[in-house]
Amino acid sequence: MEPSRSRAALFFKIVIDTILTRVPFLSRLDANMISGLSLVCTLAGYLLISHRMLISCFVALFLALFMDALDGVVARVRGQASSEEGWVVDISVDRVSEALISLALSRVYILLAVLNVGLAFYSYKSKKHVIMPVRHLLLLMLLFYLFVESEAITFFLDGLLFEW
Repeated sequence: MEPSRSRAALFFKIVIDTILTRVPFLSRLDANMISGLSLVCTLAGYLLISHRMLISCFVALFLALFMDALDGVVARVRGQASSEEGWVVDISVDRVSEALISLALSRVYILLAVLNVGLAFYSYKSKKHVIMPVRHLLLLMLLFYLFVESEAITFFLDGLLFEW
């Protein structure tokens, strides 16, 4: 059921699958439960970014994205990758995650999250994966915000992420 992906997304999916499918206990996990844990990490990320605890938020979002990748691997290991129900749960959790995080951020990020909901519907109908990696972009922005020592970049990202 999962829509086709771009070459870059497919490459990363293959790399992640190759690494994670070697973990012996994956066949005993439930992909939808992992999606739920991803949402819990996102809630933590929302609370942390609301209080500008950016390093902790980075860790929470990284864990959420790792679990998002892991739930797909588990579904493939268990032979459930073509399940429409599983794909809908995964994509719904992803969009709720983006919406939750966007509540703590600027209007620009809220607009990206709303646009991604529309792209999710289009992706479902067209069977093409056209969803933006909004949480991945946030992770990269936080990385730059935390570790690049340039006032211009920090000022730009501060306005992009937090200013209303």
